[in-house]
Amino acid sequence: MPLKPEQVKSLADAKKIVEERGLTHVKVGVFDGDAILRGKYMSKAKFFSALDGGFGFCDVVLGWDSNDQLFDNVNYTGWHTAYPDAWVRVIPETCREIPFEDGMLFFLAEFVNKAEEICPRGVLRRVLDKAAKMGYEAYAAAEYEFFMFDETPESVREKGYRNLTPMTPGFFGYSVLRGSVWAELYHEILDTCEKMRMPIEGLHTETGPGVLEAALRVDEALAMADKAALFKTFTKILAQKRGWMATFMAKWSRDWPGQSRDHFAMKVAIQPRRSASTFVKVLNSAARSAASSASA
Repeated sequence: MPLKPEQVKSLADAKKIVEERGLTHVKVGVFDGDAILRGKYMSKAKFFSALDGGFGFCDVVLGWDSNDQLFDNVNYTGWHTAYPDAWVRVIPETCREIPFEDGMLFFLAEFVNKAEEICPRGVLRRVLDKAAKMGYEAYAAAEYEFFMFDETPESVREKGYRNLTPMTPGFFGYSVLRGSVWAELYHEILDTCEKMRMPIEGLHTETGPGVLEAALRVDEALAMADKAALFKTFTKILAQKRGWMATFMAKWSRDWPGQSRDHFAMKVAIQPRRSASTFVKVLNSAARSAASSASA
């Protein structure tokens, strides 16, 4: 039987599934300093080489913002380093199929060596490793509220990001009416997330113009972080494919409530031999790591 994406656990599995599908290219992504997904299509030969020994990815993505504007106050990378490549490893177990790309496979990657110190995924993994040594296993779930607009990347710029047209007007939280009228969109989001292994527990309208809320099913913290970031990316992709835009901004207009806030809930399983004070040490460690990464 041909391998399924969720069955890929090793480098050999990753090569096998690419061969079985007869793919000439594979899509690979890595999170930048703001946990925004950056990536590219790679030829099969290049991808296989990356599986074996990693590949170089310009470290500028760890030294600029969401608008590709360079930071001028960081140490790791900048004009003083000439923005060289940083080494990246492919993570076989993150294999997913992109439903609307005719069997295309997608893999996450992460920075290694020196860049791992400020790689968002690397920071989280170190904190979770420390928690595990203290006797903890972290689980998480994400709940997002986001606005959908009847706009395009061109129209929002023409409007100066003002007077945007929401997908629906006014307030109507938990609306069965709107969820049914826009059922095609809802099902596209639900189906895409199910097929890409980031299943949604609940999807509905929230109070506000064009506001939706999605709750992702709980998982181990590292896997959940991947899913949360992928959900934001692919929700925006699905919106733009329809000629719309989605935003996860906390407050896009002072005329409307700050509906589009991010919720992130974490559940920690504690082994009996550990005291509750250890949990505080884990959280403090996470805070210090995040602060260090922000100032790197």
